[in-house]
Amino acid sequence: MTKNGYGKTTCDSKEDSCVASVLRTNIIELRAQLLNKCTSSNNCFSGNYSFTAGDGKFFEMKKHCCNTELCNNATLSLPDHSVLTENGLKCPACFSEGTTECESEKTIDCLGNETQCVVFKGALHIAFARLYHFTLQGCGTTDFCAIPKNRRRLGSGEFGLFITQKRCYTASGISHQPEHEG
Repeated sequence: MTKNGYGKTTCDSKEDSCVASVLRTNIIELRAQLLNKCTSSNNCFSGNYSFTAGDGKFFEMKKHCCNTELCNNATLSLPDHSVLTENGLKCPACFSEGTTECESEKTIDCLGNETQCVVFKGALHIAFARLYHFTLQGCGTTDFCAIPKNRRRLGSGEFGLFITQKRCYTASGISHQPEHEG
Protein backbone atom coordinates (compact mmCIF):
# COMPACT_ATOMS: atom_id res chain seq x y z
CA MET A 1 0.00 0.00 0.00
CA THR A 2 1.25 3.47 -0.86
CA LYS A 3 0.24 7.05 -0.43
CA ASN A 4 -0.64 8.82 -3.66
CA GLY A 5 -1.96 12.30 -4.33
CA TYR A 6 -5.52 11.23 -3.52
CA GLY A 7 -5.03 9.09 -0.41
CA LYS A 8 -3.96 5.46 -0.16
CA THR A 9 -3.78 2.94 -2.95
CA THR A 10 -2.72 -0.70 -3.24
CA CYS A 11 0.27 -1.29 -5.49
CA ASP A 12 0.01 -3.92 -8.20
CA SER A 13 2.20 -7.03 -8.10
CA LYS A 14 4.90 -5.57 -10.38
CA GLU A 15 5.34 -2.54 -8.12
CA ASP A 16 7.36 -3.54 -5.05
CA SER A 17 8.33 -0.04 -3.89
CA CYS A 18 6.95 3.39 -3.12
CA VAL A 19 8.33 6.74 -4.21
CA ALA A 20 7.90 10.31 -3.05
CA SER A 21 9.39 12.98 -5.27
CA VAL A 22 9.36 16.68 -5.96
CA LEU A 23 10.54 18.20 -9.23
CA ARG A 24 10.96 21.79 -10.37
CA THR A 25 12.35 23.10 -13.66
CA ASN A 26 12.33 26.19 -15.83
CA ILE A 27 13.69 24.51 -18.96
CA ILE A 28 10.59 25.61 -20.89
CA GLU A 29 8.71 27.57 -18.26
CA LEU A 30 8.61 27.31 -14.49
CA ARG A 31 6.91 24.03 -13.62
CA ALA A 32 6.71 21.90 -10.48
CA GLN A 33 5.40 18.45 -9.59
CA LEU A 34 4.86 16.58 -6.33
CA LEU A 35 4.46 12.84 -6.71
CA ASN A 36 3.73 9.96 -4.32
CA LYS A 37 3.06 6.61 -5.99
CA CYS A 38 3.87 2.93 -6.44
CA THR A 39 6.86 1.95 -8.55
CA SER A 40 9.25 -0.87 -9.32
CA SER A 41 12.49 -0.96 -7.30
CA ASN A 42 14.30 -1.39 -10.63
CA ASN A 43 13.19 2.13 -11.58
CA CYS A 44 13.61 3.90 -8.25
CA PHE A 45 16.79 5.62 -7.12
CA SER A 46 16.75 7.97 -4.14
CA GLY A 47 18.77 11.14 -4.51
CA ASN A 48 19.04 14.86 -5.09
CA TYR A 49 19.32 15.41 -8.82
CA SER A 50 19.91 18.91 -10.15
CA PHE A 51 21.74 21.02 -12.66
CA THR A 52 22.05 24.74 -13.27
CA ALA A 53 22.98 25.85 -16.78
CA GLY A 54 23.55 28.95 -18.85
CA ASP A 55 20.70 31.43 -19.32
CA GLY A 56 19.47 30.67 -15.77
CA LYS A 57 17.95 27.31 -16.77
CA PHE A 58 17.68 24.65 -14.04
CA PHE A 59 16.26 21.23 -13.19
CA GLU A 60 15.86 20.02 -9.60
CA MET A 61 14.46 16.74 -8.33
CA LYS A 62 14.49 15.13 -4.90
CA LYS A 63 13.42 11.50 -4.85
CA HIS A 64 12.89 9.09 -1.92
CA CYS A 65 12.33 5.37 -2.60
CA CYS A 66 11.22 2.89 0.05
CA ASN A 67 9.55 -0.51 0.37
CA THR A 68 7.39 -0.59 3.48
CA GLU A 69 3.70 0.19 3.69
CA LEU A 70 2.90 3.92 3.42
CA CYS A 71 6.59 4.80 3.69
CA ASN A 72 6.20 7.57 1.12
CA ASN A 73 3.73 9.64 3.12
CA ALA A 74 6.14 12.58 3.49
CA THR A 75 5.73 15.58 1.24
CA LEU A 76 9.19 16.41 -0.07
CA SER A 77 10.20 19.98 -0.77
CA LEU A 78 12.93 21.89 -2.54
CA PRO A 79 14.26 25.29 -1.52
CA ASP A 80 13.39 28.09 -3.89
CA HIS A 81 16.10 28.12 -6.57
CA SER A 82 16.61 31.87 -6.13
CA VAL A 83 17.76 31.43 -2.50
CA LEU A 84 20.40 28.77 -3.18
CA THR A 85 23.84 30.09 -2.30
CA GLU A 86 26.94 29.97 -4.45
CA ASN A 87 29.41 27.34 -3.22
CA GLY A 88 32.61 28.86 -4.65
CA LEU A 89 32.86 26.50 -7.63
CA LYS A 90 32.47 27.46 -11.29
CA CYS A 91 31.81 25.59 -14.52
CA PRO A 92 31.59 26.44 -18.22
CA ALA A 93 27.98 27.37 -19.03
CA CYS A 94 25.63 27.48 -21.99
CA PHE A 95 22.12 26.43 -22.97
CA SER A 96 20.74 25.71 -26.42
CA GLU A 97 17.37 24.56 -27.73
CA GLY A 98 17.48 21.63 -30.11
CA THR A 99 20.08 18.90 -30.50
CA THR A 100 23.13 20.94 -31.53
CA GLU A 101 25.68 21.00 -28.72
CA CYS A 102 26.03 24.48 -27.24
CA GLU A 103 29.38 26.24 -27.03
CA SER A 104 30.45 27.65 -23.67
CA GLU A 105 31.69 31.23 -23.78
CA LYS A 106 31.15 32.04 -20.09
CA THR A 107 31.13 30.41 -16.67
CA ILE A 108 28.43 29.95 -14.07
CA ASP A 109 28.68 29.91 -10.28
CA CYS A 110 27.64 26.53 -8.88
CA LEU A 111 24.87 26.53 -6.28
CA GLY A 112 24.23 24.49 -3.14
CA ASN A 113 25.48 20.90 -3.48
CA GLU A 114 26.31 21.17 -7.21
CA THR A 115 29.98 20.16 -7.26
CA GLN A 116 30.29 18.70 -10.75
CA CYS A 117 30.58 20.32 -14.18
CA VAL A 118 28.05 18.83 -16.60
CA VAL A 119 27.88 18.59 -20.38
CA PHE A 120 24.38 17.33 -21.24
CA LYS A 121 22.26 16.53 -24.27
CA GLY A 122 18.69 15.33 -23.89
CA ALA A 123 15.02 16.22 -23.79
CA LEU A 124 12.30 17.15 -21.33
CA HIS A 125 9.05 15.25 -21.82
CA ILE A 126 6.02 17.19 -20.64
CA ALA A 127 2.47 15.95 -20.14
CA PHE A 128 3.11 12.79 -22.16
CA ALA A 129 2.87 14.85 -25.33
CA ARG A 130 5.79 17.20 -25.94
CA LEU A 131 9.49 16.50 -26.19
CA TYR A 132 11.65 19.59 -25.77
CA HIS A 133 15.23 18.87 -26.91
CA PHE A 134 18.13 20.86 -25.48
CA THR A 135 21.85 20.81 -24.73
CA LEU A 136 23.65 22.50 -21.86
CA GLN A 137 26.83 22.99 -19.92
CA GLY A 138 26.71 23.95 -16.27
CA CYS A 139 26.88 22.67 -12.69
CA GLY A 140 25.29 19.47 -11.40
CA THR A 141 25.00 17.33 -8.30
CA THR A 142 26.97 14.15 -7.70
CA ASP A 143 23.67 12.19 -7.77
CA PHE A 144 22.84 13.60 -11.23
CA CYS A 145 26.30 12.68 -12.50
CA ALA A 146 26.08 9.18 -10.99
CA ILE A 147 23.00 8.22 -13.04
CA PRO A 148 24.12 5.01 -14.77
CA LYS A 149 24.45 4.86 -18.56
CA ASN A 150 21.68 2.26 -18.79
CA ARG A 151 19.16 4.56 -17.06
CA ARG A 152 18.14 7.18 -19.56
CA ARG A 153 15.00 8.65 -17.92
CA LEU A 154 14.80 10.68 -14.75
CA GLY A 155 11.40 11.58 -13.38
CA SER A 156 7.92 10.19 -13.66
CA GLY A 157 4.38 11.41 -13.78
CA GLU A 158 3.91 14.44 -16.01
CA PHE A 159 7.65 15.14 -16.42
CA GLY A 160 10.53 13.06 -17.65
CA LEU A 161 14.10 14.09 -18.35
CA PHE A 162 15.54 11.93 -21.13
CA ILE A 163 19.32 11.66 -21.16
CA THR A 164 20.94 11.23 -24.58
CA GLN A 165 24.46 12.16 -23.54
CA LYS A 166 25.98 13.19 -20.20
CA ARG A 167 29.57 13.92 -19.26
CA CYS A 168 30.66 15.13 -15.81
CA TYR A 169 33.87 16.23 -14.15
CA THR A 170 34.73 17.76 -10.78
CA ALA A 171 34.22 21.52 -10.54
CA SER A 172 37.18 23.35 -9.04
CA GLY A 173 37.45 26.55 -10.96
CA ILE A 174 37.49 26.09 -14.71
CA SER A 175 38.44 22.73 -16.12
CA HIS A 176 37.65 21.13 -19.46
CA GLN A 177 38.85 17.61 -18.65
CA PRO A 178 35.98 15.07 -18.41
CA GLU A 179 36.47 12.48 -15.70
CA HIS A 180 33.53 10.18 -16.38
CA GLU A 181 30.70 9.80 -18.83
CA GLY A 182 27.22 8.51 -18.18
